[in-house]
Amino acid sequence: MSHFPTGAVALVEPGHGHKEFVHKAKPRYALMKYHHANRLLKAGETADSWFPDETQVITTTNIIDSRNVTIPLEHNGHRRGEIDIVREFGPDYHIPADRSDYIDFPDDLRYEKVKQCMMGTLTIANHIADDDLDTQVIPFLKTATPKERRLCYRTIEQLGLDYAAVYCNQYFNDGNGIEIDTLLSDLELLATESANEFGDDDSPLRLLTISCLSPNVLSEAPNAVIAGSGQMVGTDRGWRESITPTKQTESTVKSIYADVERDVADALDVDVDIDRYDQQAVSDSSPAVNDVDSQGVDNEAV
Repeated sequence: MSHFPTGAVALVEPGHGHKEFVHKAKPRYALMKYHHANRLLKAGETADSWFPDETQVITTTNIIDSRNVTIPLEHNGHRRGEIDIVREFGPDYHIPADRSDYIDFPDDLRYEKVKQCMMGTLTIANHIADDDLDTQVIPFLKTATPKERRLCYRTIEQLGLDYAAVYCNQYFNDGNGIEIDTLLSDLELLATESANEFGDDDSPLRLLTISCLSPNVLSEAPNAVIAGSGQMVGTDRGWRESITPTKQTESTVKSIYADVERDVADALDVDVDIDRYDQQAVSDSSPAVNDVDSQGVDNEAV
């Protein structure tokens, strides 16, 4: 498998407190929604300037519908396109071209949305290759029907990849209650089905869960799942509510996030260098900044 994210991926936003968090904890991976990356671009920031060197940055297009439909794939003459954000912000990874594909959509409409996502993914990947950008595409893998999944498998295979992202928020926030058993069943199906699609009993496809960081859930997931992203972790509420960057020292922030990393890595049975957080520790005298900017905070699952 090519080098892709494993273990915990911290979802962050462009507030001062989140910037303080990433510079104190220096997480291995951080995920930022691309309209937030666009906001930073407008403020003159890039992934290199806003994040510490130790953190690999992932941008993702799974955002609320009203923002999703307004950002084109390419510059349309008056609005910066998705590829422009990738080119100018410079993330290490990008999850492209998401389109809403709700389960209650008619089958033909949902398939069209998935098709748009896959075509957009290929378009973004081609631009990245043509521009020789140092950004790796991570495609979405949709779960609703065999027809939609086959379309995703074909796209992933066309890109020559063995890694994909699965959006999980709908299993927690669709109004039907928390459907963890359904999520785990769908992840198991993807692991088994992808092995058959790619002709490998050991499944060449590895998965990143978007909006699912709970060790309790991830420990029950199939071995194909090797990374999870989000802000919350089970009843401890994860790094987002356990860490107060403006009131805690750098060593405390590192220690709390190291525990998150350790718990997620143990749940997924992946190797993570937890000692890096001790090695990175510096003095406890980091200056305070404003607390987490709560405006525009998105509802994340677990």
